[in-house]
Amino acid sequence: MERENILYKIRRKGQVFAHRIVPTTLLVKLYSAIVLKKKVNIRNPETFNEKILWSMLYYYPNDPLVIKCTDKYSVREYIKDKKLGKILVPLYGVWDSVDEIKWDEMPDKFVLKCTHGCAYNIICHNKSFMNIHKIEKQLSKWLSEDFGEFNNELHYSKIKSRRIICEKYLGECITDYKFFCFSGQPKYLYVSNDLAHDRQAQIGFFDLEGNRLQLRRKDYKEIQEVEFPPFYNEMIECAKILSKDFPFVRVDFFLADNKFYFAELTFTPSGGMMPFDPIKDDLEWGREINLSEKYYLYNKKSKI
Repeated sequence: MERENILYKIRRKGQVFAHRIVPTTLLVKLYSAIVLKKKVNIRNPETFNEKILWSMLYYYPNDPLVIKCTDKYSVREYIKDKKLGKILVPLYGVWDSVDEIKWDEMPDKFVLKCTHGCAYNIICHNKSFMNIHKIEKQLSKWLSEDFGEFNNELHYSKIKSRRIICEKYLGECITDYKFFCFSGQPKYLYVSNDLAHDRQAQIGFFDLEGNRLQLRRKDYKEIQEVEFPPFYNEMIECAKILSKDFPFVRVDFFLADNKFYFAELTFTPSGGMMPFDPIKDDLEWGREINLSEKYYLYNKKSKI
């Protein structure tokens, strides 16, 4: 595990260095060749990954709503504007720096998140045993990072305020329901159990009726079937509302305490390098994303 952490840190530093000296378009193509083991067409994207990569370069960084909804604090305002505030995870606090956190006022269990990136999370199971100095050091390090430099997800770099939020602790093993939505229409579903523990997790891809898709992720254990909760249809309706403003977005929910909570809006699954097996699904899913309006706006702006 220690060796993996060292290699991870080296890779992250290498990504930042490369981002600062190599043209972003070239870097995206290079990463795609390494991860997807194929050449991607950014100029005329057709597959799911290609359209996500095009959006990462030309659409997302220039769209204020995408940037707002990428921010884990600002997105809460978007959810409330859609009259869905009831599905937000209860919030204990929001701060610009660790110096503002009043630890003695925190509950015994909670979750800390930095708002400008992914996997910037700290789960506190028991406040009595937490190392405050270590946590503050980690949070400060995260706040100093430009998350967009790691995988060329430039819309993260456009988040103006890097903050820390504290949310209610929902439990040890949470089930995630992730709806792949295209212009307001959820079409595919990704269910995961225990994703917080990464490789211990189990995942499965389904259609909205619960039929198992051919799509596989060989790096995780597979869920062969799913039993939908009684509020499943309400989740679908919420996903429709929250995805209507975007050609594509994945609407993610947490299931805990016999109810569901909003988790996040994910615009770049796997950083535009989602492994598709079978590979034909990459093209089939790509056909679901209609970027014609975004192409027009980009081309119009480029000619000005």
